[in-house]
Amino acid sequence: MVRAFSLLLLASLAGPLAFSQFETSEVLGTVRDPSQAAVAKATVTLINQGTGVEAKTTTDENGNYNFFDVKIGTYTVTVEIQGFSKFSAPDIVVNVGARQRVDAKLQVGAVTESITVTGAATLLETDTSEHGQLINTQQIAELPLNGRSSADLALLATNVHKSPFAVAFAANATPREGSFNVNGMRSTYNNFLLDGIDNNAYSTSNQGFSNQVAQLSPDALTEFKVITSNFSAEYGRVGGAVVNSVMRSGTNDVHGSLFEFLRNTDLNAIGYIFGQRPATFQKPTLQRNQFGASIGGPVVKNKIFFFGDYEGYRQLSRFLNFDSLPTLADRSGTLPVTVVNPRTGAVYPANTQIPLTQILPFAAKVLGDLPAPNSNGTSRSNDYQQLLLLRDYADRFDAKIDGHINDKMTAFVRFNQRKDNTYFQPDIPGPSGGGGNGYIRALQQAAAVGLSWTVTPTSLFDVRLGFTHILGGKNPPFLGGSSMQDLYGIPGLPTSSGLTGGLNSQSISGFNAFGRQATNPQFQNPTTWNPKFNYSWIVGRHSIKVGYEFEAIRIEVNDINPLYGLNTYSGGFSKPSCAILGQPSNCTIPADTASYNLADFLFGLPSQLQLSNLVIGNYRQQVHSMYIQDDYRITPKLTLNLGLRWEFATPRAERDNIQSNFDPITNSMIKASSGSIYQRTLVDPDYKDFGPRLGLAYSVDQKTVFRAGYGISYAHFNRVGSADELGINGPQVIFGLITQSIPQGGPVPSTFITTEQGYPSGFTNPANFNPLTSNNAYIPRDTRWPYVQSWVVSIQRELMKNTVFEIAYNGNHALRLPIIGDYNQAAPNAVTATCNPPTVVSGCLGIQARRPISTFSSITWVDPAGQEAYNGLSARLEHRFGAGLYFLNSFTWSKALGNSEQALESYPGSSVANPQNIRNLAAERGPSSFDVTLMNVTSVVYQLPFGKGKKFGANFNRTLDLIAGGWEINGINTANSGVPLNVVYSPAAINDVTGRIADYRGGSMMRPNLAGDPGGSSGPAMLDNYFNKAAFQTPSATSPFGTLGRNALRSPGLAQLDLSINKNFRFNERITAQFRSEFFNILNHTNFGLPNTTATDAAFGTIRTIYPPRQIQFALKVLF
Repeated sequence: MVRAFSLLLLASLAGPLAFSQFETSEVLGTVRDPSQAAVAKATVTLINQGTGVEAKTTTDENGNYNFFDVKIGTYTVTVEIQGFSKFSAPDIVVNVGARQRVDAKLQVGAVTESITVTGAATLLETDTSEHGQLINTQQIAELPLNGRSSADLALLATNVHKSPFAVAFAANATPREGSFNVNGMRSTYNNFLLDGIDNNAYSTSNQGFSNQVAQLSPDALTEFKVITSNFSAEYGRVGGAVVNSVMRSGTNDVHGSLFEFLRNTDLNAIGYIFGQRPATFQKPTLQRNQFGASIGGPVVKNKIFFFGDYEGYRQLSRFLNFDSLPTLADRSGTLPVTVVNPRTGAVYPANTQIPLTQILPFAAKVLGDLPAPNSNGTSRSNDYQQLLLLRDYADRFDAKIDGHINDKMTAFVRFNQRKDNTYFQPDIPGPSGGGGNGYIRALQQAAAVGLSWTVTPTSLFDVRLGFTHILGGKNPPFLGGSSMQDLYGIPGLPTSSGLTGGLNSQSISGFNAFGRQATNPQFQNPTTWNPKFNYSWIVGRHSIKVGYEFEAIRIEVNDINPLYGLNTYSGGFSKPSCAILGQPSNCTIPADTASYNLADFLFGLPSQLQLSNLVIGNYRQQVHSMYIQDDYRITPKLTLNLGLRWEFATPRAERDNIQSNFDPITNSMIKASSGSIYQRTLVDPDYKDFGPRLGLAYSVDQKTVFRAGYGISYAHFNRVGSADELGINGPQVIFGLITQSIPQGGPVPSTFITTEQGYPSGFTNPANFNPLTSNNAYIPRDTRWPYVQSWVVSIQRELMKNTVFEIAYNGNHALRLPIIGDYNQAAPNAVTATCNPPTVVSGCLGIQARRPISTFSSITWVDPAGQEAYNGLSARLEHRFGAGLYFLNSFTWSKALGNSEQALESYPGSSVANPQNIRNLAAERGPSSFDVTLMNVTSVVYQLPFGKGKKFGANFNRTLDLIAGGWEINGINTANSGVPLNVVYSPAAINDVTGRIADYRGGSMMRPNLAGDPGGSSGPAMLDNYFNKAAFQTPSATSPFGTLGRNALRSPGLAQLDLSINKNFRFNERITAQFRSEFFNILNHTNFGLPNTTATDAAFGTIRTIYPPRQIQFALKVLF
């Protein structure tokens, strides 16, 4: 990385082009005389009030002028021509990505006379049809930000909602920074730009824990704009939003800050406590310090400027966490239902202890090493709670140099780095414990250079080069310890120190998993190179821009799991039949699946065994883009925004051509080879990604603008974990999978692999590749990239000075979205004389016997058949900063519908709403997982009008001014309706159709039948009965697909007020100290999390998570 940055720096210093500056804003306008006639050949000067840098141009025959590539900041516009007084408009604020109009009306007089006009810049967007929200300097600096994550301010915009990726209920959650759903689209379809350069994190899974590479501190960020619809053709790789950010730059004055933000346990509320408070209860602890500094100023006045910042983050916290563990009676072999040991045929009545000689020693040891239940009495549901430790240490710094060589050339060079080391304590302590991500490490680096050259007064050439790099991965706490053979005598698992350590994952349906997290260890290390070239010019009323962009993406990945084995017990094999009990065939057998699955564990009868071998993929992808954009001002009232973009993204290749793909014609695996794009990637290239961008802005009058637009965008990156990585596919990678079944109550077939037998020898040796025992991946050869059609209609109205109201309709329709399913999905059991559940099951077939391709097990299918549709009505009222007040209210009423979800994008404790039947996607149409019907966000920055320079107290003496002056009240109030809930059930072996439990590998999310009103209790009782549990029925094996719709129910809503009270102490003109008191959820309103949505779990319908209670943060900042 150091070498790469050194090359960038040398390139930037190699010649006079080294100090140019690339920005994307424009200042334009029309100059007229008192009779409204256009004034040609007038000299227009644009002066940056911070740096003193000037630019000049002249008006054309229509009186129009345009300054390209204007750096964001505050400017003065002057107009001079013989016969008229000099026109001056100071304090023109130019924002990121803006086309800021400043019209001038000249007065007859001597040029030595000057007329100063304030408020010459309109807040109405009269020259663009882009729809979005500017997040300005005051909002970034003053609003209360939890964790100082400035990307969260995107949630202030309409049609934007926090992604499930970003939600954290407990310490073992891994929220992804910069994750939000825009216009009902997947969060990975947003495009992050920093200084106009790609800033997207291309991790295939969740390492790095941010959607952007450089995560700027609020003290390093000038502003950013969230563009939610009708993008200029300049923007690509976007299906949701473009987040266009600009890092701070130095000015002619030295400015900077020192800061310390502090939180600790004493400042925070306890929050809601579920059940009876244990005698050993401890308040969740938190100790957080965020500290740092920033400084910027001139290297050479009016020529070269610098800015740099550093921020450190130290957090130690403990969060209350609940787990469902076997009771002490369970562990002794005393179960609440009658079970049968299929290995011996012995029947053990309910509440009768199973002899210890009949319990597998391995199972007895694992259960004996679990902590004793300490919550919820004798119930298994959430019967263990503890405060989980989260340790998070991070450091980040940023540096930037800007240069102004002359009136024609500017440049910049920038470097950003963030290093994060996190430890998540396992959910369950002790040798049998596990869960959680363990140790997570992420290093994120970005570098960039940019150059701008004004070729002529009406044309501009600019070039940028960006580089990003991430090292992100996680390891379990016991990595490198003793093997399963040494610890428990279980053979067949890896013995390499890079994989061994602790208990491998043991998943008993109905309980929290024991042992290591099955997805550890893993890493993803993406690197990108991103050169961009743009040329802009003005021809008459046309402002035209053309460009080419190239991106090389490389990703080194270990995302294979489980590398240390996963045993699943969900077959319910120990459930006795009526015949075994000597009862009539229509007898009633209790439906306590958790108990039967636990009995399977006690007897050593896993329903599934999973194990993979380690192969590291090195993926390569290239993206070429070209565009043309014409902003055509037809009349002073009407502007057309016309653009066309073409993108070509290669399918993903692997450096050493180790990829393979399933071929549905020959029902075999085919391997990549050197040669054409198809030969290397096994997917046909898609050359037809053309994206028109059409829009208009029509000024109805001086205070009203009508805007509309339509566009097509493409998404060339899908974060779906390992599902679409053909480099970790059979036969080179063995996703070993054995799905087993036993006739109800036994006997156990001779081919059945019991727990103590471990894993077959050579199970994951590629030389022994067997598609019957390995999961394989399939991407159809003719797969094309997802695309999104979007449209917007809006009306803006200026109500008063600095105040704008906008009402808008946003819509989109997305096609070819990836759905993860099982191409070899089994057919349900047919009704026969020996298979007529629930009474007759002896002749029901196992899953493999029901698959259409008998020579293969499950086949993970990345099916480009997903669809999403969004319709949103929004209203925005914004008062730009004036008289010490900034106000923004964003309201959205929307509906997002589709048949698919983004892999991995699920709320903590829930699964992605995968199809239950990949062959019937019509039945999957329903609300998106991030469909939030009503959203309202209000944000306020208010400097109280007391003290020096204010409306009241302008004559205060120093003492009184220190007491009464300098106060601010800032806040964000959020109110959202609930999110969709997808109720599922864990199928028994005879119900299962995929054999997969991991949704990101194509597991079906089987839904139950709905037989009544699903609504549960209200008030406090809803915490145990959020659903009417009796309304959900497990389907029979011959009809396993339930009648309940996808995402058919709703969670509780959310309401939260965050408030800050700041006091500024101004010592002199240059130094101010600011004391901040920030309150997150100041009212301590309890926002409950999601209920358990697995109908076969003992905890089904219970809520045991909450959003954070009130948290208080104090801070001291010194500004100079």
